[in-house]
Amino acid sequence: MNSFNKAVIFDMDGVILDTEPLYTKAEIRLFGEYGVIIPEEDWSLFRGCAEQDFFDLSMKRYKITENKNIFMEKGRAYVREEFKKSLAFMPGFHKLHNMVKQHYNIGLVTASPRHNLDWLRTIIELDDLFEHIISGDDTDRKKPHPEPYLTMMSQLGIEPENTVIIEDSLNGVQSGLASGAFVIAKTGSVPDSQLSIAHRIISHLDEITHNMIEELLQDRK
Repeated sequence: MNSFNKAVIFDMDGVILDTEPLYTKAEIRLFGEYGVIIPEEDWSLFRGCAEQDFFDLSMKRYKITENKNIFMEKGRAYVREEFKKSLAFMPGFHKLHNMVKQHYNIGLVTASPRHNLDWLRTIIELDDLFEHIISGDDTDRKKPHPEPYLTMMSQLGIEPENTVIIEDSLNGVQSGLASGAFVIAKTGSVPDSQLSIAHRIISHLDEITHNMIEELLQDRK
């Protein structure tokens, strides 16, 4: 059955790209320069954050008095160094992407800023994978507000009740749910307990099947 009146929308970090360990390494290095060791329980606060929110939150939380622009540029440089060394797609992404694009409209919605997306385009084929991409700079309100996902649905011409979103952070799951779409949450970036509000929870992208997506879309709320 042709399902192109429906959509599957992907988050980027932790869903299509295995970036969370790379951000962690870069952040440990950055904060270490200021004598800060990030407590384990704080990491989930930063996952799915827009870039400006991350720097504002972390500088305030750890009382970092460095010039914000200097701090941000260091952080960006360290992230790019880690990406260049070992950026990889999440296991199972290409298989899932190939299946989904045969049946659904697809889009990518990320909290990453436009400059980061433009840089990523120089090392991976993002535009070959997604015609429709929304960055963290493309909407006034960021995740966990639903605006990023609602904007993508508008671009695709698809209603929320015909949309499945794949996320891995609490901010992202909350954004997807608030948009009125169905949300599949992937474990690994934040404590599993934070994801219990999603419609489905998976630990590997291979668990997402055509049947799972169709079952969600048929479960009208």
